[in-house]
Amino acid sequence: MDKRLENNDGISLKSLGEFAKKIVEEIAPNKRPLEMSVILLDVDEISLLNKEHLSKSGPTDVLAFPIDDSDGEMDDTIYLMGDVCICPEVAAGQAKEKDLNFRDEIALLLTHGILHLLGYDHYEESEEIEMKKMERALIERYSEHLRVHEV
Repeated sequence: MDKRLENNDGISLKSLGEFAKKIVEEIAPNKRPLEMSVILLDVDEISLLNKEHLSKSGPTDVLAFPIDDSDGEMDDTIYLMGDVCICPEVAAGQAKEKDLNFRDEIALLLTHGILHLLGYDHYEESEEIEMKKMERALIERYSEHLRVHEV
């Protein structure tokens, strides 16, 4: 069954996976087999996670939860990256505010989350500039892998 995001634009979940795979293959080509989750949450669910993990009230667009294997206890055959949680409702609102289409906003959020899983951050201004540059380049190269369908 081909599931779709319920919104003005529909993006197949399969294409989200294809897009994520292209991003990861470019950024981390030499890693052992990778596994990550992309989780679509409603406003209440992402608000709860935002409060629990970042101590921030209200919804956010994307959260990334890298898996820490610093103790070396996980299986060496698969690199478990972690989870990227996206709120399509927040993404749709942001897309409208920025005059972008929904697909482009989802592509940005997913790319941003993947970069966090791979260790990139934006605490410093120079890090933020570098991350945004990478996001733009990756989205330009691979956003065609996100297929949009009318719902």
